[in-house]
Amino acid sequence: MQVIMLGPLMLKYSLLMMMIAVATGYLVTLFWTRHLDTTIRKPLLDDLMIMLLVGILIWKFSPLVFDTMAVIRSPLSLLYYTGGTQGILLAIIANILMLVYQCFKHRKPWAVYANTMLTWLIAAYGILNLLRVFLENGGYTAIGTAVVAAAVIAYQFRHRERIFSSYLLACTVMWSAIGLFTVSLVDETVEAFWLGLGEMQLALLIVAILALIMKVILEKRESLNT
Repeated sequence: MQVIMLGPLMLKYSLLMMMIAVATGYLVTLFWTRHLDTTIRKPLLDDLMIMLLVGILIWKFSPLVFDTMAVIRSPLSLLYYTGGTQGILLAIIANILMLVYQCFKHRKPWAVYANTMLTWLIAAYGILNLLRVFLENGGYTAIGTAVVAAAVIAYQFRHRERIFSSYLLACTVMWSAIGLFTVSLVDETVEAFWLGLGEMQLALLIVAILALIMKVILEKRESLNT
């Protein structure tokens, strides 16, 4: 485990890479939303920053949920352990619920929030995998993931005038899922779960199909309104 010593504290390379990825993803989001009016852009970015901080806290203290007995036996372990992949998923779910609650309660444009949050997430994930290529010998999977993220972000920039549209959200989710599914096919560490596909591959395939269905429905709705 590679770490950086800061006095008595140890900072993992993986945590440092995640911090760099999140910060870079935020810069991409700032640039992507620069065409929005200030009255929309400022509260949007402020709300997403609060969601990020809440997500970090949930991720950090998620061992309380997933490994309660170990934390009770050794409370100081919370200072050294993180939630791992399970904690990240829990933080993402919590942020989605926060997004839905805020948009419905305060009548905020949910598509803007969802598209911007997704842009931040994809950009950060792409940067993280790019860092893995140079710092952790990430291999073809990390390279492919970074390329997919870059392509999806380029697509979003090309169609950013549709930031208020759920159609952009559906397309972004669809292309992201298709790209990540394609990259996963060259990952030799994936264990077959059903029909020769791994659990994550099946999840990505389902997400891609659902997003495609939503895309078609929205296209038909738009054609009827024109």
